Parts: sequence; C-alpha cells; structure tokens
Amino acid sequence: MPPAPPSFDLNLIQLFVTIVDAGTLSEAAVRQGVTRSHVSRGLQKLERAFGAQLIRRTTRRLELTHEGTLLYEHGVRMTREVESARHALHRLGSEPAGHVRLSIPTGLGELDLQPLLIRFAKQHPGLNLRVLFSNRVSDLISSEIDVALRVVADPPQDYVARKVCDVAWRLCATPAYLRKAGTPAHPRDLARMDFLCPPGDKRYFNLTLMRKAQAHTVKLAPHLQSEYFPFLAASARAGVGVALLPNYVVRADIAAGRLRIVLPDYEVAGPGDKLFILTTPSPYPSSGMRAVIDFLRAELRSLAG
Repeated sequence: MPPAPPSFDLNLIQLFVTIVDAGTLSEAAVRQGVTRSHVSRGLQKLERAFGAQLIRRTTRRLELTHEGTLLYEHGVRMTREVESARHALHRLGSEPAGHVRLSIPTGLGELDLQPLLIRFAKQHPGLNLRVLFSNRVSDLISSEIDVALRVVADPPQDYVARKVCDVAWRLCATPAYLRKAGTPAHPRDLARMDFLCPPGDKRYFNLTLMRKAQAHTVKLAPHLQSEYFPFLAASARAGVGVALLPNYVVRADIAAGRLRIVLPDYEVAGPGDKLFILTTPSPYPSSGMRAVIDFLRAELRSLAG
C-alpha cells in the first residue's frame, strides 16, 4: 500500500507562501508579525511533514526545490480559496441570504404580519422565506421549522425562547347579539351565552377572569371552537356568540364598533399570555435567521400588545 499523505496545518502552508513571496525568513517574519525563529521552526516542521527539503538557503537568497515549487503553486491556490471563502462569508453575514422556514399564528399572521412580511421579502431578495400559518407548538426539527412565533404561557424548554411582549385577551360580541342575549354583568352570566373559543383538551372550557385581585372561574360548554382565529372573529362579527380571542385579532373590530368588549372591568386569561420567538439552540444562526428574528422583535412589540 502507498504511504498515507502527510497531515499538515493550513497555517504552515500559508507561512510557506509568505516565505517564498517575502524572499527571506526575516521579511516573512515581519509580514507575519512573528519572530524569525518562529518562521524557521515552521519551515522545518513543514519539511518534516512532507519528508522533503522545500527551500535551499544560500547567503543571498532562498531557492525553491522541485518539491517546494509544487507546494508553493498549490499553496497559492489554497490561500486564494481561503481568502475567497472569507470574503464570501463576510458578504453572507452582512446581507441576509439562504432559506428560512417561518411559522406564525394565524390571526397575527393574516391580520398584521402579512404586509410586513411582504415588505421584508422585497427588502431582502437574496433570502428565500417559507411562511407557514399555524397556532400549534410542534417539534421544530421534525416540522422543519427554523423560526416559530407562538403565543403560550410557558415556552417549551428544548428551544431558545425570546419574549416579544405580553398578549391581552378579550371577550367580545356584536352589539346586536348582546341586545338579544343580554349584556353579562358577572362572569357567571357567560354560562347562558354561546361561547366561541380556541380548542382545548377537555369537553368544557374553564375560563378565568380577574377583578380587583379576585379570580372568577366559570365552566363553559363551547358552542364553536377553532384554532383558526380569523374564523372565530368572523363568527363573532356574524353574531354567533361571545368570542375569546387575542386583542390583536379583534382590535380593529372593537375600534370600529363591530364588536363590543364583554365584561370590560375584568381581565381575561387566555390559553397563552406571552408572545415568544422560538428557535432550536444553535451557536451560529444563519444571517437569514438573524434577520427574521430581528425583524419580528422590532415589528411585533406594538402589534400584539
């Protein structure tokens, strides 16, 4: 069997190229910012690794051997490739690029984030963005998700969670529905009303409301459930019942008078009270991921509160 090729340090190859280009060991030491003895030891180490003399040293100049000439030619190409890679990585770090898979909640994504994400995509033509609309907190790796935006009470422990803001929830219904069913004065009055809410893992929904540091919990049988918040909001606008939804979903309807806040003197607890950006742990997130995360944190503080 032929002998295995020698292992070597790329820094030694770059040092060798510098020696040849400089013409003397002393000048190579100046260019490298090291001592002449360091350069000499590096050259000796490289020659031992290849088992060949690379440079003949005379009193006037350095003369390359045949082996040294071959190594210098390859070393120059290697040095250029390293420098080219360094410049490419620098450009990649300064301008977002690559592929980012983003998952965002339905209501927030469709009502507020759509125009912002379109603007973001136009500003970064080198970034390929795949946007999924979902409210489920699933396994990011198996779902092939890079960045997820989620409304939860406590983020999953296996992910890096960056809190964006608190999320307020509202009970709301149309003025016409409240005239027909009666305006609730106390949380227990909700039991006689048609309740619209996100799905839970039980048949009944335990809704907690706070007033003056006192908690009121009512057990409600949902009339309509959906994780698709725009559908619940549309159902509330159609007069189907009293809906439990995040403020960012119904804010415009409340401001326009299409929906009215039910029990406005109470704070309502929803399925999740905080908005988080979730990613898998990584010491080196891509430039595209960093750009998406920075964008979401900057834009969402005012939108979701």
